[in-house]
Amino acid sequence: MSYSEKMLAALDEQDLQKADHLFKQALANDDPETLFNLAEELQALGFSAQSSQIAKQLLKQDPDADEARLMLAELAINDDQTDQALNWLAQIKPESPVYPQSLLTAADLYQTLNLLEVSEQKLLQAQVLLPDEPVVDFALGELYLTMGRYQEALTAYQRLAEQKISYFAQVSIDQRRAEALAGLGEYEQAVALLTPLTKNLATDEQLFQLGVLQHNLHQETAAIKTLTRLQQQNSDYSSLYEPLVASELAADQPANALQSAQVGLGYDDYNLNLYRLGAEAALKIGATKKASDLLQKGLAIDNDAESLRALLGTIVLREGHYQQVIDLLAPLATADQADPQVAWELAVAYDHLDQVEAANSAYFQAYPELKDNPDFMRQFINFLQEEGQTKPLKLALQQYLRLVPDDPEYTQLLLDLEADQAE
Repeated sequence: MSYSEKMLAALDEQDLQKADHLFKQALANDDPETLFNLAEELQALGFSAQSSQIAKQLLKQDPDADEARLMLAELAINDDQTDQALNWLAQIKPESPVYPQSLLTAADLYQTLNLLEVSEQKLLQAQVLLPDEPVVDFALGELYLTMGRYQEALTAYQRLAEQKISYFAQVSIDQRRAEALAGLGEYEQAVALLTPLTKNLATDEQLFQLGVLQHNLHQETAAIKTLTRLQQQNSDYSSLYEPLVASELAADQPANALQSAQVGLGYDDYNLNLYRLGAEAALKIGATKKASDLLQKGLAIDNDAESLRALLGTIVLREGHYQQVIDLLAPLATADQADPQVAWELAVAYDHLDQVEAANSAYFQAYPELKDNPDFMRQFINFLQEEGQTKPLKLALQQYLRLVPDDPEYTQLLLDLEADQAE
């Protein structure tokens, strides 16, 4: 038995003092191949200092020992010594037998540095040298998925599937193909791939991905079933609650949606969408106070959250708190992509507070987007009539009667207006 083997046996027995003594003996007596195997074992066990010591000794004995250089690069990466890792990798020349592996290691390193294009170049170089190597296809698929280049990711994963490789590095290839298909908007194909994977045992990620896809396809009953299964499997998986609440709302289950939102906020109390969805659910069951409380808690986290401000503005408008409406919504009306609903609600609030100029501006801001909304047009017409703006009033009446041609009150109002103008 070599000293290397004896050292590993001592480590198994957790006799560190003996292992250290045998390590020194191995360095002095074992052949390079045995030492390199020991270095690999120690690297896997987390003894990076000892692995590094072996690799450096092997390099002194043989300057062409690129396997040792590659190991030193990997150890440097694990120790966050990026520059040192790149230096070791740069010393491995294209003619070296480990050069393709060095390209893969470099690609991983550049990806961690968020230099994704450089990582891609390294992987494409490796693919030329190893055209049939699954690890290259998998690495390319993972990189392209990260970059949002879903078609290229799908192509890479498809090559693995064609080689009958179902799992790589404990990752389901069909799951990855489904992620790429979902990114391309091919939700039905993605569901078809994921459903068999989740039939019996399923990972949290697989169930979450399937539930979200089912929700995107408006298969709300299936989505609720899938996401509830995930909740039962791992209630701490906080991301599940937002799509679950959205599906329950879409399935007209507001009481369940409110309960799910409150549970979800117990795991992630910074999720602003959960506050909004919970408030929407509360409003559907008439729990206005609960809706307001949820929105105010969300705004306490982010006072600029537009969706929360807009919904709370709608609630306080119904309650007749017009100044509060203005305080909430006025900052939103100045945005480049201002919601016309916000402008409408502001117009109503300004009008009730006799701020005519502001109300007039808000109504005209909302008009281009809401001119096909009869409810808006009736309020707009009433405002214009009260303010005596006869020219825009006539145009507004004509627009409204295109929408509701059999409204006798507004038909008569238009006729009277035209008669007055004819005199």
